[in-house]
Amino acid sequence: MKTNQSIKSLLAAIALSIGFTSTNAATITLTINGEGETHKVSPYVYGKNNSTSDEPSKATTEAEWTQIIESGVTFLRENSGNNSTKYNYSRHLSSHPDWYNNVEPHDWDYELQSIQERLPNVQAMYGFQLLGHVASTEENNFDDWGWYIDHNKQWLNRAQNVAGIGGVANPDNGKTALVEGDPNSYLMPWPADSTVGILDHWFGETGLGFDRSKVLYWAMDNEPEIWSGTHDDVQKEPVSADEFIDKYIAVAKAAKNKWPDIKLVGPITCNEWQWYAGSDYGVTVGEEFYPWIEYFIKRIGEEEARCGVKLLDVFAIHYYPSKLKDAEVIQCHRLFFDETYNYPQANGIKMITGKWNNNNTKEYVFKRCQEWMMKYMGETRGFGMTECGIESSDANICSIWYGSTIGEFMKEKVEIFSPWTWKNGMWETLHLFARYNQPYYLSSQSSNDSLVSIHTTINETKDSLTVLLINRSISEATEIEINLSNFELRDGDYMTLELSDLPDEETFVSHTDNALKTKATSFNNRTAKLSLPPLSTTTILLKAGKGTNISPERAVSEVKVFPTSTQNRLHLSGLGNGGTIQIISMEGKSLITQECTQDKATLNIEQLPNGYYLCAITLSNITKTIPIIKY
Repeated sequence: MKTNQSIKSLLAAIALSIGFTSTNAATITLTINGEGETHKVSPYVYGKNNSTSDEPSKATTEAEWTQIIESGVTFLRENSGNNSTKYNYSRHLSSHPDWYNNVEPHDWDYELQSIQERLPNVQAMYGFQLLGHVASTEENNFDDWGWYIDHNKQWLNRAQNVAGIGGVANPDNGKTALVEGDPNSYLMPWPADSTVGILDHWFGETGLGFDRSKVLYWAMDNEPEIWSGTHDDVQKEPVSADEFIDKYIAVAKAAKNKWPDIKLVGPITCNEWQWYAGSDYGVTVGEEFYPWIEYFIKRIGEEEARCGVKLLDVFAIHYYPSKLKDAEVIQCHRLFFDETYNYPQANGIKMITGKWNNNNTKEYVFKRCQEWMMKYMGETRGFGMTECGIESSDANICSIWYGSTIGEFMKEKVEIFSPWTWKNGMWETLHLFARYNQPYYLSSQSSNDSLVSIHTTINETKDSLTVLLINRSISEATEIEINLSNFELRDGDYMTLELSDLPDEETFVSHTDNALKTKATSFNNRTAKLSLPPLSTTTILLKAGKGTNISPERAVSEVKVFPTSTQNRLHLSGLGNGGTIQIISMEGKSLITQECTQDKATLNIEQLPNGYYLCAITLSNITKTIPIIKY
């Protein structure tokens, strides 16, 4: 069965055969200056939501752990979105807003312990509760299963607030219960001191002993603009900007008082519509109108000036576009910083002046917020997107959208990025970025960035480059030329990794079992010409210096290391007549060296501390490195 991309490629070939000319006929020029401007890439742009289980009875499977570990995930937002708003850490319960408000078990303690044991170098993010009420008991839940059985296996409309004493369901299946249950019978008050008490529970002298350096970021609740919909049992009317900001400030001060270095992430605004408008379409003070986000930044800046404490470390939003055409989806990365991009669904921005204006179609939401921060705070802050998702089911479209967004966020110094919706093509893209990118972003240019983007990263010693190319053409290959300057590079073939023509099913299993195609790119006088397949992401690995060019033969060598996540032993195969094996720390220090004279070898790393390492295999003066994890 042909994939969607295969069909698109076939149609393009037919079109060319009958005389249509390619719209991508002109060669795109990509330029890289090895001595150009650089900045550190945040390690937390390689993130994901809700990856691990918080219920011991439904433990994360080994296959799931393998995907997380071997993809290179560095950041996990695990607070479960709407469920975090009423989470009670002392009783391991949360009121489920999408299911009658029934109280269900959730155990962040168990989850974080699992993460810190299995993922020692991953940053986990949880959230504070700002609404003021959390779950207290399961005793007054609505019997949803009983209703299902008694009503011909039909679920009651989940929007009905029937949990709690006195609740009477509407049998006509409307959104409103005949009588709502008393929320005080399943919820309890939760002021600022209570919500930040989890810091003592986890990290205090009598706490659980978790490593707080691996839980630096804390979300300031979740999507407050729609509390009147998601938590309408206690929040009947939309929360006003001032009411929410007052709650925010109280919790932020309490958190900073306990832990001055904590990273507070907010306001976790819901979606494009609410970014500027909010539930009341903005804020008017006297005769001055403020978009809600500008007002939030203004109030936080004023309070910081009064108390002398930083109350916002990372400005974060959520993003869920409605149905877009494929050609629009793959350009969505441009609406955060690009002041020239006309976003087809720019709705919220149309009310930025307090009135609807169809001429306002340029979002550049992060860029605007940078300007507001400079105005009201005198400095900018980090940026984050802690939820997002698109509706496309095409793995190739999803891969390109996701990769384009990561690339843009690397370029613009975004601090955290964790999509909510996870679709085929995204594991593969995450792995390609997280596993092969270098730690510093190096400025580079494309002559047609809307079609082909280039994202170049470089190591600290500036002798290794990773060149990442994204071709957004939906149906046609694109010819490119790479021109490299101020970087010592021998003529030869260099290892190239490509994602293209992804099938409909999931392909990423592990670091060694995935859809990456290994190729070679030939450089002559620091110039390379190649053809990028449609909807493809291509990574070229370049190494400076004498004798370091990689041959195609070695690039596709049979050397294997397994498992890449282990408690004690590594097994190697494909060594031929043998070679040298080293275990190297992430700081570049050689910790273990072993000479081998056979095709296979076993290496004991049990004595090493838990963490990330590199396994370096050298054969005939050619070295291959594979990331490994000791846990």
